[in-house]
Amino acid sequence: MRLADDGGGKSLPRRFAFTVATLEALACPANKERIIVYDAKAPGLTIRVTSNGAKTFTLYKKFQGQPVKMRFGDFPTISIEQARKLAAAANASIAQGIDPREGRRAVRQSLTLAQLWEKYQTEHAELRATDRTKATDKSRFKTCLEDWSGRKVATISADDVRNKHAAIGRARGKTTANRAVQLLRRLFNFAKLDPNPAAKGVVDFFHESSRERFMEADEIPRFFAALEAEPNEALRDYIKMSLWTGARRSNVQSMRWDEINLDTATWTVPAGKSKSREAMKIHLSAPALAVLESRKGNGSAYVFNSHGTQGHIVEPRFAWKRLLTAANIKDLRIHDLRRTLGSWQAAGGASLAIIGKSLGHHDVATTAIYARLNLDPVRASVDGAAAAILAAATPERKK
Repeated sequence: MRLADDGGGKSLPRRFAFTVATLEALACPANKERIIVYDAKAPGLTIRVTSNGAKTFTLYKKFQGQPVKMRFGDFPTISIEQARKLAAAANASIAQGIDPREGRRAVRQSLTLAQLWEKYQTEHAELRATDRTKATDKSRFKTCLEDWSGRKVATISADDVRNKHAAIGRARGKTTANRAVQLLRRLFNFAKLDPNPAAKGVVDFFHESSRERFMEADEIPRFFAALEAEPNEALRDYIKMSLWTGARRSNVQSMRWDEINLDTATWTVPAGKSKSREAMKIHLSAPALAVLESRKGNGSAYVFNSHGTQGHIVEPRFAWKRLLTAANIKDLRIHDLRRTLGSWQAAGGASLAIIGKSLGHHDVATTAIYARLNLDPVRASVDGAAAAILAAATPERKK
């Protein structure tokens, strides 16, 4: 049996004996989003190859007439030999009239929360989550859930979760409490707990007010005056780039030269660094390009390199406070620079779809609209907003 044409006139085998060499060479055709190939040695064992290069071992079988799908892990993290052993064990369970998924559920539910957390990180988060999400989750588990580390997952009830939510809310704030329960929900979903004691509707979440802070017109001149007087060049340029692109803090901090295309004035944030897990193309306005020109030849792979190291800068909390004090501006966060660009785009008449496209929003309800937009109106909107902010920063030019 053979698959459809790969887009280059060749056909791909539907089934063959997996080897390291064949799986390393296996690629998804350009005209497809994914392909599935069966192993000739282990019944039901497949490898799914997607257009982004991910290769996942999955078992497809039937149990009592119903389809069974079991994901084993990604190649080469999971070896061919390991995948075949897992497939053999699942096939043996099916032959004995036992649903192989139940065994996996039982094992997970018998774990302590700490053991489940480690398993979740290894088998799920490391393969699917962004670096930022992984770091945030690790911090949240440590600060909010670590005192439950020794508890058996199966002993945690809905009342326990509600009480935990209230306790975290009192100790660490309402938003943190909501996020901690959401992390528990993901862990229990991974463990196949049924019912999930942290499922939607079980906990009455605290109300969260969305932040609407952005720089007003009268704040911008003071902000730029303080910024130009800032002695830390890397910080000064990083702040400017955050404003001119509207990109997320972590993406700007880790911005690399090989992500920049000066000819097309674009910056491509790789899928592994994007919050949406999809590569994101950001237009570089003239002020953003000027920042890049000034930083050329810094001898680092990163645009904003950390002094004396091979890495990039990290969150400049103290320097940011110093800048706001000099500008006499209160209650402004670096993330608010992203909202500032969007607000000035809106003031210039840009549609919500254009603003969402330029800021890399990934809302399901508006994804279809974003997909139909090309970069040209985005360029015009970002350029216009950047020019308006510069004009506000230097009122004398308008005169």
